[in-house]
Amino acid sequence: MKIRRFCSLLTMTLGLTGCALLQKDSTVIPDERAGPNLVIYFAEDGNTRRIARTIARTTGGDLFDISGKEPLPDLLGYDTFFVGTSLTDGRIAAPLEDFLGRTDFIDGKVIPFWTSQEKADSSQAEDLNGDFEGIIQGARFLPGRGFLFAGRTKTKDLEGIAGSWAEAMLAELGLRRAAGGDQAEDMVKLFAVAYHERFGPVVFQDGDWTLEMDGVRWYYAQGRFLPQQDTDRPEDFRPQFLYRYSPEPPGSPDEVSPWQDEANRVISRRPSGSYSVYRITANPNAIRSPFLETIWQARNRVEAFSHQKWIHFLGWPVQIHQDLVAPLGRVETRIQELAKNDPEIQGWIKNLQSITGWNWRNVAGSTNRSFHAYGAAVDLLMKAQAGMETYWQWTAAKGIDWRSVPAEKRQNPPAAAIRAFEEQGFIWGGRWSRYDTMHFEYHPELLILGTGRNDTPPQTS
Repeated sequence: MKIRRFCSLLTMTLGLTGCALLQKDSTVIPDERAGPNLVIYFAEDGNTRRIARTIARTTGGDLFDISGKEPLPDLLGYDTFFVGTSLTDGRIAAPLEDFLGRTDFIDGKVIPFWTSQEKADSSQAEDLNGDFEGIIQGARFLPGRGFLFAGRTKTKDLEGIAGSWAEAMLAELGLRRAAGGDQAEDMVKLFAVAYHERFGPVVFQDGDWTLEMDGVRWYYAQGRFLPQQDTDRPEDFRPQFLYRYSPEPPGSPDEVSPWQDEANRVISRRPSGSYSVYRITANPNAIRSPFLETIWQARNRVEAFSHQKWIHFLGWPVQIHQDLVAPLGRVETRIQELAKNDPEIQGWIKNLQSITGWNWRNVAGSTNRSFHAYGAAVDLLMKAQAGMETYWQWTAAKGIDWRSVPAEKRQNPPAAAIRAFEEQGFIWGGRWSRYDTMHFEYHPELLILGTGRNDTPPQTS
């Protein structure tokens, strides 16, 4: 059934703002569902109850009346929640507000609906949307919410309106699912948060989640961010390198990771597999995606060099990307503060042999671009210490099985210094199975993904 018909009907009867997101020429199979649905409602009148039942019937969902005596079902059993009430003096009914304030939807998709005896304008709808979104806990608040005006509407007509509204919401969910499901949404929002200075607003268009950067819109296609003209051949490009990076534990029980709020806001907290490039089959002849090179304005050596700046870091001159001057400055400030009362950090700073940043090159033995080529990585090399190892390839060159080197035999920076880098968006190469203990590179998206699991794959710098 066509979405065009939904919108023309709904705009006459509902205070909807979400139809602009539905693509006019998209067709959605009516029987497709966006996962198990639960319709949660508080009914002060019969119309609200009838509307809730119509939505449940249309979506194939279950019903839950918060004013009834039945216990709340296990919310992990549902993906989508339609939540509604009749309005009281233009406001969400207090019992529903109380219910929402103590219920965690565990990252389910929540779509609200309201019934009203009187017409309401779009500004009131926006106010209610804001109120509702501010109350719900742990949910993805979806567009497409609206009023179902019940004043003088016949019951049959009202049920028809409610059914069409529910079909429109299913169409929206179907488009999102066709665009890659939650992972596509997660990944687009992940990079929008991690590199907020480089991207415009996230937009759902052409049946896909997209990012805008430097006048180009990027689409998420099977693990790759690509311009629209390349989305039909994602296998020709290498996927994004993504995994859940586990940062240094907080220094005290009261300390909270600065990335935790972003992780909760962006990434699904439902049980799921790892975001790993190794789950995606890549063409062995695939080329680098231009996405990262565009983020760092480093599509070639000349362009990359034009964005590098010289700074002094812990007493050493270092050339880095201009966008990292501020975060590296904050890292240095934090380390210097810690050094005032920490002999271990004082000794580590004194034992530094060199600090290097920008270096136009690939990862050793690879056609992958090193983050040093972007100016987005720094190496802090310490003076050699007998029996201590720094980099797996140097260890292997000595004829030593680098896999057998325990953590205590590696030249690791102090834990507090590692944490100072991670707090500003840098990951540490010492956490890789192919360790590089002198190496830090800027990957805020991996810190956001690091929500407690460590699926760290092999890596080199």
